[in-house]
Amino acid sequence: MPFRVLLLSVAVFIVIPLALGAASRVLLLRTKGRAWFEGTFLPAFHPVTVVALLATLVMIFAFQADNLTSRFLHVLLIAIPILIQVYFNSGLVYLLMKKARVSHDVAAPGALIGASNFFELAVATAIALFGPESGAALATVVGVLVEVPVMLSVCSFCNRTRHWFPAA
Repeated sequence: MPFRVLLLSVAVFIVIPLALGAASRVLLLRTKGRAWFEGTFLPAFHPVTVVALLATLVMIFAFQADNLTSRFLHVLLIAIPILIQVYFNSGLVYLLMKKARVSHDVAAPGALIGASNFFELAVATAIALFGPESGAALATVVGVLVEVPVMLSVCSFCNRTRHWFPAA
């Protein structure tokens, strides 16, 4: 992988969005205050983020439609280990948090972090490096397809087992 491509990908997909988000937060908190930021700005901005995420997922899956439908065995060979790994990681974290008597408001996000593989960033990087029709892009798209329902199921499990944990 060319080092320039790696630097450009990190800058475009991580550094710039992070810097813009942090700068806008600091600027808006200073000029408008926390109450306005949390009560007006964030609720108004929320639909934009949801639409942007959904549009990104639709575009990603559109690029991979042929690969996803024509390479079913490849999809399974990629999805099954990811499925096992994600459930194992999130389950292990959740169990360790339970054993450590951590409160649920810490344990549940820990389990979700254990379930996350940041495939969205991996998709962007794979497409930038190898192109939208590449096997690397297919693998990362399958990761997104697996990760989203798995994270929802982990979240549901955490909510149903809230009583396992001491109060915060």
